[in-house]
Amino acid sequence: MVNPAYRLLLGMVVLLSGVESLSAQAPYASAAGQTGNGYTQASYRPGAPHKMQYAPVQEYYEPGPEYYEDVDQYQSEYSGASGESGMITRVLPVDRGWGYDHPWDGLFKNLANNSWMRIEYLLWKAPPGNQLVGTETDTGNDPRNPFTVPDFDGFGTLSSKVADLSTIGNEGANGIRGTFGIDFESGTIEAIFFGTAKESSNISYGAGDFLGPNNGDTDLISITTFSDGQLAFSGVNFNKSYSVTYETQAWGAESNYVFNTERLFFRTYYGAGGLQIRPLVGFRFLNIEEAMKIRGGFEELNVTPPITYIDRQVSSTTGNRLYVPQAGIRMEFVHPWFTISAEPKVGFGVNKYHGGVLTDQFLGSSDPAHYTEISKTRFSPTFEFGVNARFHLTDYFTFNVGYNFLWANQIARPDSIIFYNIDSSTTNGVSLQAQNSLDSYKLHGLVIGGEFSWP
Repeated sequence: MVNPAYRLLLGMVVLLSGVESLSAQAPYASAAGQTGNGYTQASYRPGAPHKMQYAPVQEYYEPGPEYYEDVDQYQSEYSGASGESGMITRVLPVDRGWGYDHPWDGLFKNLANNSWMRIEYLLWKAPPGNQLVGTETDTGNDPRNPFTVPDFDGFGTLSSKVADLSTIGNEGANGIRGTFGIDFESGTIEAIFFGTAKESSNISYGAGDFLGPNNGDTDLISITTFSDGQLAFSGVNFNKSYSVTYETQAWGAESNYVFNTERLFFRTYYGAGGLQIRPLVGFRFLNIEEAMKIRGGFEELNVTPPITYIDRQVSSTTGNRLYVPQAGIRMEFVHPWFTISAEPKVGFGVNKYHGGVLTDQFLGSSDPAHYTEISKTRFSPTFEFGVNARFHLTDYFTFNVGYNFLWANQIARPDSIIFYNIDSSTTNGVSLQAQNSLDSYKLHGLVIGGEFSWP
């Protein structure tokens, strides 16, 4: 009677022999360069000069080894003691790893060999521009310059001005952008994510800034307003303190496909050199969050009745979510040592935005807190332009430096959604309100990073 352990061992050998037989019979590319799955090494890889090659492109699969044929070609022999059942053994080639003879292995190796990743540091800014914190005056003069306002006795001897946001947001915020790409014979697919830290900047006036015209200052800072929706000499004043704090933050993601084509005026050179002009299409998501807070104090005790300290506050917040299909052109001059590129992209999508305005004691200590908000969806065009220089330090690593500019229209911004208006009626009861007023948005700055491609 045969030992059960031998039976188990014999069964395992037979099973493994069958698996190896099926694997060894998998089709292989011939030495002539035929392939069975259509994957080829990328014809264009500007970030890795060692992968640049002239047409025709090389096929991925290695020629099939001569010894990989039918498993029955290998000599079989019996082993075992006389009188006992023998065990069949075969000498097979050295194992080349999991899935070596399976198309999936070729797929994974091809994708890894033609993949690359880019990490970049961003120093980007999105200033609101030279916006007034208030309205124009009925005189037609620029309210940023000092103008005369009535004093508390009505003789018009005080000097005031309206602040603007021209000094806001000019320092920039830190950020990061990551790009992952895979090169194919027909083009390149890319996935991009970026995000910036929250940038906070402010302008402020203290007691030392309200010393009057004789000291090169003004007596007051004003927020000018409409009166019942009409341009008039109206508004509120600050004589103790005044500050505007502006916060902005953005993040987004996009995916693009860059085509290798020779049609129209596009040109794709296969090799380490020449001008590449390639079209691209993709989709972008962009999220923009901003806030502005105005706060200041007013007090006048030399009148009857005295005006005790009023802590006036106005806060506005906005959020924008853009969903944008886009198209563009990637132009690159490729050299074995460096690559210089320029890439304009145009998008037409929609912006789902919201905003709110909160006021507290704006008209006086008896004026309670009021909150109004808006929420709508609008068409929003975008434009992006980036220039970049990449220096090929090694076969697998490049150093990148560039500049990026992103513009979007129909964006809700915290300074533009405030309707600076005082309603003289008592039915409304709201000093300032949120309005559906949109503006443009510009995000731009420096880009520094590196790109790594897999061997």
